[in-house]
Amino acid sequence: MQGVISAGSRPTAEAGAAILAAGGHAVDAAVAASFAVAAGEPTVTSLAGGGMMLVRDGATQEVTVLDFFGNAPQLKQSEVENLDFYSIDLNYGPTTQSFYVGAGSAGVPGNIPGLCTAQERWGRFSLAEVIEPACRLLREGAVLGPRQAALAQFLAPILISQPEPKAIFAPTGRFLESGDSFRLPVLADTLEALADQRWQDFYDGPMRSQMLAQFGPDNGGLLTAEDFDNYQVIERPPLTVKSGDALVYTMPPPAAGGPMIGLMRLLLTEHRAEDFSRERALCAAMATADAARLVGRLATSGADLDWCVHDFRTRIQGSLASPALPGGPPSTTHISVVDQDGNAASVTLSHGESNACLIDGMGIMMNNFLGEDDLLPHGFGTAPTGERLATMMSPTIVEAADGGLHVLGTGGSNRIRTAILQVIGSLIDDGLTPSAAVNEPRLHYEAGVLNAETFGSANVRALKEISSERFVPFEDPHLFFGGVNLASRLRDGRFDGGGDPRRGGHCVIV
Repeated sequence: MQGVISAGSRPTAEAGAAILAAGGHAVDAAVAASFAVAAGEPTVTSLAGGGMMLVRDGATQEVTVLDFFGNAPQLKQSEVENLDFYSIDLNYGPTTQSFYVGAGSAGVPGNIPGLCTAQERWGRFSLAEVIEPACRLLREGAVLGPRQAALAQFLAPILISQPEPKAIFAPTGRFLESGDSFRLPVLADTLEALADQRWQDFYDGPMRSQMLAQFGPDNGGLLTAEDFDNYQVIERPPLTVKSGDALVYTMPPPAAGGPMIGLMRLLLTEHRAEDFSRERALCAAMATADAARLVGRLATSGADLDWCVHDFRTRIQGSLASPALPGGPPSTTHISVVDQDGNAASVTLSHGESNACLIDGMGIMMNNFLGEDDLLPHGFGTAPTGERLATMMSPTIVEAADGGLHVLGTGGSNRIRTAILQVIGSLIDDGLTPSAAVNEPRLHYEAGVLNAETFGSANVRALKEISSERFVPFEDPHLFFGGVNLASRLRDGRFDGGGDPRRGGHCVIV
């Protein structure tokens, strides 16, 4: 099967490419790459995290959302005696940010149910076949690239805070560095046990029992058997936004990122005042989307859209001031795949920063979804119990007017939405090639601060003319602005793509 895959590291992309080359569907390749992230990008997510996948059926052109992000447990943090929930500060460039870890920060995970469900629903290969590349890497070793090492270093205070993960990420006493070979055979054993039987038997049996023992109320956590019984992988229709003659498919509510992308795209293409610079229009659209989310008016139609248009025009003509939203670390990854039949898969995965704990005997770090202010804009302990957590994850598919098909997404917390928005604009509005669109300089405006890459084609004069409380220039491409991995089938049928160098992304055309 011919096709293209872009992912967050060379080992991840090559694992998916091998499945494509063997005749696999786009979803086979995406699932294989998702399991291989554990070797190629070992600190950005885990199988005890959550994710979102967007799948396009090449035969019917139907697009489906598969939501397997995390749930909030039924218990509240206030209901657990001796709650294990504490902060660790991470150095985030010019400032530090506190993230909460411990057993009490774990939400209900969804990655294994989600990936296995996707494989059953769309895949051509067996689960045993798609985990094989990951198992080989976990046993033989995957070389850590410089960007992956930088991401790992960022999370080091969490990953070495407990002896079990420290033995994995700093086995000789020195934390992982670029060029090191990462191995984790115990996780390969776990994957093979998962595939040797019905995956539900392993996940609902020994793995669930171990998670309940470690992260249940008896150990300062919130997880109960009821949480696992009630968890569901949810199929949803996508949010579809018509932008000129292009169709943009992305995540619907309760996810927040997709509606923000859809709104900003509408504002920029349908309601932009031409006598203002593109850079100012981008900043105004970003500020309006932030405000709309906080006041509950995030919509792409009806009265709420009218409110957003008015707000956008007010900001572009006057003060750009926008509210502050939480800004988390770069611990998310994305995989994009298109195959020769027009099937496509766009999947984003995260486990937060991890809760600093390994699931005993499994080789899997547990998530800290309840310790991420990104997911809880109204404060810790405010998640609606038993419900899906909101997320900025925004795997996206664009059907261009010329027949091109573009699959993209990124990690990057609150920069996810703005990075995807700008790459779509470069592809559709400016007609750039996929690799050029990924490599274009980006900006991010939030809470009066304008962060902007100033290399190459950046309009530095226009950026400096934007009234902001603070202008932070980045002279080189920087991981702060996400890592958009893009896979494209062009109008003439050729495959192209771009792995974002900001985070060590890699693209393979099969």
